[in-house]
Amino acid sequence: MKKLFALLLVVVLTFSLVACGGEKETTIVGSWESVDMAGAVYNFGEDGKGSYEYMGTTMEFTYTDDGKAVAITYTNATNPNTYEYTIDGNKLNIKDDLGNTVVYEKK
Repeated sequence: MKKLFALLLVVVLTFSLVACGGEKETTIVGSWESVDMAGAVYNFGEDGKGSYEYMGTTMEFTYTDDGKAVAITYTNATNPNTYEYTIDGNKLNIKDDLGNTVVYEKK
């Protein structure tokens, strides 16, 4: 009986530790560098502000994020650009205006 109890205790503790592992981080907050376009970097701050850097130019923006799409409003623009995205580990996959997927890697 003691062996059975010990075995059950080990199984329960094992599953409880696995459950505590949590989910992978899937936030867009951070810096993301394009895999295909050298020097293209999105920076998303926790405060809903960010920047896009490419070819020596930096464009500031504000953004909202619902976990599936990000709406970016560049400074001096009136309408946001909305992009669907997914995060897979350290990869940010953004669907551009033409429906192409652009891959960024977390810096």
